[in-house]
Amino acid sequence: MSEILKKRLSESIGKVTTIFLNNGFRYSGKITNTDEKYVEILDFKTNAYKIINFVDIKDCEVEI
Repeated sequence: MSEILKKRLSESIGKVTTIFLNNGFRYSGKITNTDEKYVEILDFKTNAYKIINFVDIKDCEVEI
């Protein structure tokens, strides 16, 4: 994963994002936390927290 994507997600806590994974899945939700290896989002579809490994992320969209 690109360092630019990792930095964008880390600096966007509280914002809405769509994360696209390498396996074709995607998750839409609010970014609640990040660390060196993972990003945590509150998934809008399931209303549950999802923890995603940065290496599994292919692309993302962060709303302004």
